[in-house]
Amino acid sequence: MGKAVDKPTSRPPKRRCIFINVPCEVFIDICKFVPPIDLVTLTIVCKKFRWWLLAPSNFGTERIWSASRIAFIPSLKAPPHGISEQCYIFLYLIELGCQFCGAGKTEPRGKLPTEAPVKIYWIFKVRCCKRCLIERSITLTQIKKEKTIRDDSCLAGVPFIEQANRPRIYWKSVVEAADREFANVKEEEVFNWIAKKKTELEHHIKTAKLCEIELPEHPNWNKKAKLKSVICQLSSMVPNDAGRSDHQVEVELRRCPTFKKYFNSTATQLFTEHHWDKFRDIIFNEYNDKRNYAALRAQQYSIFLKVFSLIPINYTTSDPLVQYLFYCPSFRKPPFNYWNQPDDTSLANLIPQLALEAENIASKPKRQPPITSVPGVQKLKLSSRRIFKCKLCAEANWNVLLNYKEVCNHLTTKHGVQKIIDKSMIIVDYLETGKNHLKRNSHLICFFFPLNER
Repeated sequence: MGKAVDKPTSRPPKRRCIFINVPCEVFIDICKFVPPIDLVTLTIVCKKFRWWLLAPSNFGTERIWSASRIAFIPSLKAPPHGISEQCYIFLYLIELGCQFCGAGKTEPRGKLPTEAPVKIYWIFKVRCCKRCLIERSITLTQIKKEKTIRDDSCLAGVPFIEQANRPRIYWKSVVEAADREFANVKEEEVFNWIAKKKTELEHHIKTAKLCEIELPEHPNWNKKAKLKSVICQLSSMVPNDAGRSDHQVEVELRRCPTFKKYFNSTATQLFTEHHWDKFRDIIFNEYNDKRNYAALRAQQYSIFLKVFSLIPINYTTSDPLVQYLFYCPSFRKPPFNYWNQPDDTSLANLIPQLALEAENIASKPKRQPPITSVPGVQKLKLSSRRIFKCKLCAEANWNVLLNYKEVCNHLTTKHGVQKIIDKSMIIVDYLETGKNHLKRNSHLICFFFPLNER
């Protein structure tokens, strides 16, 4: 008995998208609600869409792009006479990157954008990177040297870029087309042909200049205004712990690293709506980090003042708690909620734990130098702060605070000291050390927690 032969299964017919069969009038109405950047995407869906969206002399095409521009880019004015809506907007969408190689294309869901390497050359009606410009353009010097054209007269109507002390730059394909056209012009018609082309070139240059005037910058390039508006919105949204005004909060938001990076940059960065949302979140997080840092410093300063108040009743400057306070784990990370500043009872209960931790640090053979010594404050990078006193003058009640360089200079000039011995000649002011290390006088701490010196 032979094997049963399986009958070939018939494949289901391919489904065709019914959307491509919609009438042109309906398509135009639908596209009124489509952003320009999505209209560009639609041009590669099928030939029909491409024709409707890029037809050079189609009133419906102009209506589609015009309606989309008005709805989604209201800041963009209508194109000058001589350039179509679709061409004008397509070049304007610089976030699409170089139209030839795609360089500089902005990922709409990516990280915050970096510098855009593309530029709009209105005279050539292209948007491209520098590499593609070099590959697709030719200078007048190259044309003459390589003899790429039959007669220089064909350049009469060819658009060009001209810079000071540099040869004119032409678009290669336009030069080639002009050369072919000029070759077909009859000798008796050359003069009229050149005059006509010169007139067209004048109009072309005028249109390009109008485009540059209308668009001195891409709307994404005037990011400073948008950045300011984002900060203004955030100023009323972020926590306000010290009862500051919205303006004061806004000033502090502007000090966030990400804001300063983008606001002070002269490079072109392209923001989509997603990027603006991400930017807002980053600034919000940076602001909260600053709040937490300020809260930590405020708690640490309260602990420091508590220890300072116990000198010299309970402790001396030679006690481990005083010398190694800044390195104690419970000081670095206090056991309190960030936004609950400790009261006297909580601080008093914490002192024994800090004293025990300080003794453990002091007992280690390898330890940080005491913060009451010159090497200790140098380790904290406080040499430039005025926290030092001359020990020789202190005995005569001259207690002027100096930085390390100043106190050394004072010892050399006033006391004639040739070899400075820090331990026996320089005093470190403990209270000023704490204030400077904990940045008690910085604008950040003052912003979130008004100074209430005890």
